[in-house]
Amino acid sequence: MSGAFELDRKTVASCAAAAFPAEPGVVVYADRQPRQAGTVQVGTHTVTITTPAVLIFRDEQPGANWMHRCSYALVAVAGRQVLARVAADRPPVFGTLPSSWIVVSDPDGMADLAETEEK
Repeated sequence: MSGAFELDRKTVASCAAAAFPAEPGVVVYADRQPRQAGTVQVGTHTVTITTPAVLIFRDEQPGANWMHRCSYALVAVAGRQVLARVAADRPPVFGTLPSSWIVVSDPDGMADLAETEEK
């Protein structure tokens, strides 16, 4: 990760929407700390990127106990190109996500891993 630098919410939300559009019953989280060029952990996979990117996590069964369907994506900050999508069965961390993570899509108000957009 890139230390303390954080992207603004609008940029992060735009990156997230490029990978995972809002969908009922699904919560999308994104890390405001961009991943820098190099090898990046995306779920249980490693991906090599050449440009800064936003890591996005989609919880496909919010509120359920873990090991359930979820997805990750890396989206280039410049141009919003989806660099990788990975299916997974676990969140980035168990429990509450670090404070740099935000909720970017939660149509049903089910987010329970990070702060919401309004905060």
